[in-house]
Amino acid sequence: MYEIITIGSSLIDSFIKSSKFNLRSNSTNAEICLIYGEKNEIDEYILRTGGGGSNTAVGFARMGYRTGVVTELGSDAFAKIILDDFRKEFVSTNMVISEKQEKTGGSIILVGTDGGRTVMVHRGASSMLDPEDIPFEKISIADWVHISSIAGRLKTLERIFSALKKTNVGFSWNPGKKELALISEGKIDFKEISCNLLFLNQEEWELIKDKQKDALYHVKQVIVTNGKKGGKVFAGEDEVAEFKSGEVKSVDDTGAGDAFAVGYVTAYLKGKIISECCEWGKNNSVSVIGQIGAKPGLLTLKQIKVHNSK
Repeated sequence: MYEIITIGSSLIDSFIKSSKFNLRSNSTNAEICLIYGEKNEIDEYILRTGGGGSNTAVGFARMGYRTGVVTELGSDAFAKIILDDFRKEFVSTNMVISEKQEKTGGSIILVGTDGGRTVMVHRGASSMLDPEDIPFEKISIADWVHISSIAGRLKTLERIFSALKKTNVGFSWNPGKKELALISEGKIDFKEISCNLLFLNQEEWELIKDKQKDALYHVKQVIVTNGKKGGKVFAGEDEVAEFKSGEVKSVDDTGAGDAFAVGYVTAYLKGKIISECCEWGKNNSVSVIGQIGAKPGLLTLKQIKVHNSK
């Protein structure tokens, strides 16, 4: 029996750092610029495993939970790297789907000097989860389920939500942009799902502006993060907590949201009050952005307790 099951993507992340990246800003955004057609020397090229399902699975395993992951891979060299990483981190691979006809997904991540990044992603097999790929009998006896983006697979999401509602298994959800589009279009209705914790960043929260009231009414806690500005937590229609991120220099922002969710959920499951949940999430996230990649900085339960005792 698994204590926590995560559902989402597993990818290979290729990080590229270069002093040749020119950051150009305007009133609305910043751009990483290179001269077209020019060959550029880079300072670092680092390969890591990533993806929301993978990151959170490793995060929960480091927190001491018996963790399994539902994710889809190809049958290729990248898949072997991801599977080896799961086994090293004591994440069960019994629910991983391997498809010979599909390619394992991956991303190229250009990291700026300030830790910000531009991501180019090919989701590959990770975007192919079908309803029949979901092990409902195992989900129904888990203590908790965490769902990250599954590329907007509506039928699969409907089956997951239906199964969770019938069994009263608690779950947290960190939807991607395709899932947010389904919410905005009314294809996913918050009143039809029994979500305990909803994680969004400020930009994502704005994408469902017309559905915010529904989310606040039907989800037990809505957590909206806002990068270096911190974030807010809503319980019902009331804002009940606000947290600051602090003055922290980022090496790489990749995986910060997943790390925050792992820390917050862990504290929530251990009966901590909302302000403590925020601190656990923040400290896990701060640790992650201090290193390249979404996983190296993930804290263990012992480490996060030490951080929160300071």
